[in-house]
Amino acid sequence: MSDEEGPATPPVKSQSTDKQSRPARKQVKPGQVTKNEVAQTGKEYSQYSLCASYCSVGDELKLINTFLLDIWYNKWAGGDREDNYSNKVKSQTLCDIRKDSGWTRAQKTGMKYCCLYFARGCCPYGYECNYIHMLPDPMQALPENAKDCFGRDKFADYRDDMGGVGSFQRENRTLYIGRIKETGPGPETEEIVRRHFSPWGEIDRLRVLQYRGVAFVTYIHEVHAQFAREAMACQSMDNDEILNVRWATEDPNPTTKVIEKRRLEEIGTAVISSKLDPRMVDAMRTIRSLEEGEEDMVDGIDSVDVEAEPPNKRRRIEGTSSSDEGEGGPPKPGLLSEETLQGIKSLAEMHNKRMGGPPRPVKSGLTSLAAYGSDEDD
Repeated sequence: MSDEEGPATPPVKSQSTDKQSRPARKQVKPGQVTKNEVAQTGKEYSQYSLCASYCSVGDELKLINTFLLDIWYNKWAGGDREDNYSNKVKSQTLCDIRKDSGWTRAQKTGMKYCCLYFARGCCPYGYECNYIHMLPDPMQALPENAKDCFGRDKFADYRDDMGGVGSFQRENRTLYIGRIKETGPGPETEEIVRRHFSPWGEIDRLRVLQYRGVAFVTYIHEVHAQFAREAMACQSMDNDEILNVRWATEDPNPTTKVIEKRRLEEIGTAVISSKLDPRMVDAMRTIRSLEEGEEDMVDGIDSVDVEAEPPNKRRRIEGTSSSDEGEGGPPKPGLLSEETLQGIKSLAEMHNKRMGGPPRPVKSGLTSLAAYGSDEDD
């Protein structure tokens, strides 16, 4: 912790108690981290060649057009075709989430986004920073779904190298970790990867491709994957390697797709249920269970005898028969409570008002075809 004394500790609504009571540490001193620009490989892109591109035609013009600055990806198009990570250098700083976390000015101003430089371990402001110096809380929704936990805008699609901020069209919780130096069997490599990536959030799945130096880490929450990608980019684990951390492509496994679809449906159902009246939700669930029960009873009439019916179906039949008895006796408890029946009646009345009246009875027979004669009459 820094020797400088900060202001009084402000009240914090969430996060752990020990991190609330201390200010965020200044990770580096101003000017301590130096950024070394990597020289562009390939032929030199000089002003002379730029002028020549406008004055000449043929091979020279074609040569100049292959060396252009792509402002979208902030890199040169053309040049040597070697892997970009051969020019990468190891990061000079690493975030220590236990020592560096603490309150900042964001707790006073209401800022919801995390500090990008804090995740990279090089924020010189500490408690004076205007962004959060803690792991993102998945229980607190971000102000905009089109931005990541650092407040950067997402794009409609991923980059060709699966780097960058990511896409807002798909929730991606999986990171691709490449360039791992394996010195032991698969379980040992898996333990190393888990030890270095678990501080950034709870891990759902972890898979290591042995002898290929590749691992896939899936977090439970997407915000933790976003934080881990920035925290572990160009870092090393136990063997002094430079990790290639980027977003993973969609898993083609059909079983994984079904599990992910079911998970998203459960999340959507929970969100919708939280916005509705609980009595309305109970009434709709009761109606659905009745419909499923009636279908089961109809399917079982042809093949199963009445005496061999399951107890739950027998209870439903007894409940309906007891409701048809005389009015003199005391009312017996049926399948639905009075409050649920009132909710169903109110739903039916709302439906009738919206449709302009009660539903019309369906006419039986072939009345619409009675006016047509057959071909034999001709």
